[in-house]
Amino acid sequence: TRAFPTTTRAVRRRGMVLGKVLPARLYAPMPSTNRGEATQIAGTPKGDFVVYGAGKLVIVRSTTDPARSTLYAEHSCNVTAVAVAPSGEWIASGDERGTVRIWANQPEQTLKLETIALGGKVLDIAWSGDGQRLCAVGEGRESFGKVFTWDSGNTLGAIDSHSKRIITCAFRPARPFRIATGSDDLCVNWYEGPPFKFKMAHREHTRYPNCVRFAPDGERMVSVGSDSKVVVYDGKSGDKVSDIDKAHTGSILACAWSPDSKRLLTASADKTAAIWDVASGRTEAVIAFGDKPTVTDMQVGCCWEGATACTVSLSGRLNLVDPAAGKVVASLMGHNHAITALAVEPARGRFASASFDGTVCVWDAKTGACDVVRGKGHENGVIGLAILPGDTLVSTALDRTVRSANLGALEMSEGGVLELDGSAKAMSSAGDTVAVVTDKCIYLVRGGAVRAKADMPALSSVALSADGTVLAAGTESGAIQLFSVEASSLVKRGELVKHAGEVTALAFSPTGAHLGSCDSARQVIAWDLAAQAPISTAWMAHKAKVNALAWAPSGQILATGGVDSSVVVWSIAQPAENMTMRLAHEGGVTAIAFLDDTTILSAGHDACIKTWQLHI
Repeated sequence: TRAFPTTTRAVRRRGMVLGKVLPARLYAPMPSTNRGEATQIAGTPKGDFVVYGAGKLVIVRSTTDPARSTLYAEHSCNVTAVAVAPSGEWIASGDERGTVRIWANQPEQTLKLETIALGGKVLDIAWSGDGQRLCAVGEGRESFGKVFTWDSGNTLGAIDSHSKRIITCAFRPARPFRIATGSDDLCVNWYEGPPFKFKMAHREHTRYPNCVRFAPDGERMVSVGSDSKVVVYDGKSGDKVSDIDKAHTGSILACAWSPDSKRLLTASADKTAAIWDVASGRTEAVIAFGDKPTVTDMQVGCCWEGATACTVSLSGRLNLVDPAAGKVVASLMGHNHAITALAVEPARGRFASASFDGTVCVWDAKTGACDVVRGKGHENGVIGLAILPGDTLVSTALDRTVRSANLGALEMSEGGVLELDGSAKAMSSAGDTVAVVTDKCIYLVRGGAVRAKADMPALSSVALSADGTVLAAGTESGAIQLFSVEASSLVKRGELVKHAGEVTALAFSPTGAHLGSCDSARQVIAWDLAAQAPISTAWMAHKAKVNALAWAPSGQILATGGVDSSVVVWSIAQPAENMTMRLAHEGGVTAIAFLDDTTILSAGHDACIKTWQLHI
């Protein structure tokens, strides 16, 4: 079963086809979040998977096995709402253009229905208990909601009587069917059907009613709002039953019922979640997130299916809660911004990744487990990572610094921050030495201190040979400068000129016999360093700028990734052949590495990390 869709193509010009590359594993991104807004997540009926939107993707992620994740990549814009059918067999997802897609929760991801439900962003989706009807609400011009059949999209009444956008909806799971909605006009409306028509409006909230949900048995419905209030209604008549005032000290953004319809989970911007006994209004547990919660610990979404309750932090972290114990028992982590750098440590079966928001993660390549490096890190986009001896992770970023972290403690080092003369553009490492380039200077760093420095204009990329004796620096003009690395200086030893555009990435082969380079004009070159000549100048399989490249440990295979969303595999032994994986990452490939001779690791603007199995 493929974890993600892609298109693979082996190019044959002469002789034997090079081989094939197959998708292997997805290291999933985190949910997309916005401060002050609810993040829609859903669980499968058994609680073994959570479903959420991440950019243009829908992610289906296991709550028990981090390595089991799949993605759905058919939306053309950002996904803003998801809902799982009561059977668990179908998923409905809505996006910011008002499109709702209903597709099978199976490897084939068969599309059942695509419909333009609204004239603007879809903010919430709800299924009927029999899985035959849906309600979608959000923004629009003529209407803020639509109720329709799941297979044909036929309208089943009118979701009207709101004067502003509808931000939440719920479908009564048992007959007689009811629909409840909450709107920016502060009203919670009640509809009866089918065909559905307006019955009554409640104005119990003094600020936005962010979430409405029916209990699984249909006997009660609740609304929660930015006024920190929980209101309970009769599930059949819609009459108010009770309320809990000041349930939290901040806005309540989401809620979810327990499977037995007796308890309620609430998620709040006050950085806590709470479990309530609905009948008595009594708090059973208050769940805090960290000893010293920060803004990123605001709780913006939740779901509760089976024995699994899950909340979403503003950072995107998924917190798995044991309702009986009233505490977080596990967290699912990753990135929810474009990934900008990768570093691998095959001997220990792990790799590190960094994203444009400065987040640095360390992954177990086998299990998929992820930890976020804590402490004060970079303020913005990390552009380079390296794992050095001594369990040290070194990073550099656009904030003009080089920083280090202790991987054993998963903590950024408080001291030893190296200031650069400009924003870093590239980084490479060999042993305990790191090379960093800004647009006008090359730095050689060892032990947290600058050991050599050379001024050079218009730099764009850098690479160190495996033994640390040779440095290559790419330029905006397309030239590659070669240097010998001395104890405290760089001595120029040659120049390679073939690229027509800016040299965007460089990498020496592990044997030191070859240098890989790529450019903004979509050309890839493997250089024979002994002859200082290219093996081939016809490596032009990419359709746009090439961002990244990496060598296999054998030194015979080169992989590249580009803005065209493709991963391309090249061979020194068969330079006329290549293997191209189209649609590898939505928005483009930003980083690439090898875990071993047959496993390629890639990352992209979609915040996903993927592995590819190479068969030659």
